[in-house]
Amino acid sequence: MSVRELRLMTGRVLLTTAIPFGSVAATRDIVVGAETHGLDGLAGLLDALPALRARHLRPQLDVATAQFPAPDAQPALATAADLLDLAVAAAHTDGSASFTAPGDDWAVRALPPLARRHGVELALTGSTVTATPAPDGPRPGPDAAELRALTYGVPVTGALWQRFVAEAEAALTPDSALSRTHAGDSLFGPGGEILAEVGEDEPLEVAS
Repeated sequence: MSVRELRLMTGRVLLTTAIPFGSVAATRDIVVGAETHGLDGLAGLLDALPALRARHLRPQLDVATAQFPAPDAQPALATAADLLDLAVAAAHTDGSASFTAPGDDWAVRALPPLARRHGVELALTGSTVTATPAPDGPRPGPDAAELRALTYGVPVTGALWQRFVAEAEAALTPDSALSRTHAGDSLFGPGGEILAEVGEDEPLEVAS
C-alpha cells in the first residue's frame, strides 16, 4: 500500500482511541515510520487497539525527568510522541538527555529516524533513551527506507490489510442526515452510480 494511504487510514483509526486529538498526527507518523522501517507498526497498532481505546495515561513530568506508564499499564505507542517531543526539546536545550522508555517496544524503536528530522540523535540501550544533538543538524529529506516506501509502497499481507480496512471503515461517521451535509450533494452506490440527491436534511430525489 502507498505511504499516503497508510497515513490516511492510520490517522482515521487513531481517532477512535483515547489518545488526545492533538497527539494523533504525531502518533500516526510513528506508526507509519515503524512500518516504513520494517518494525511492523501496522500490526502493532491493530494489536494495541483494545488497550489504546480503554484509556490514556499521560507521562508524569517533573523538573528533571519524565515517568512514563509501564508497558503493562498501556502500550508504549500511547506516549511515544511525548517521548519524542521531550527528547528533542531536551537535546537542543541541555545538550543531552536520558529518559526511561515505556518498554522495549516497536514504537520506541521507530523514534530515531523521526528525531533525526529535528537534528537529534537517539540512542536506545535497553529501556534507556539518550538524546543528543546531531552533528550535521536536521536531516533534509527522507532516508533510504522512507524513499523506498514513498516510491514503491510498503508490503502488507492480505489478512493484515483486511483487519486494517475494517478498523478504518469503522472509524467513519455512519450515514445520516448530518453526515450527508459533509459529503456533498450526492449519495453513491458501490458501483459509483448516483442513488440520490440530497438537500440539507433528507433525500429529495432518488434515481430510478
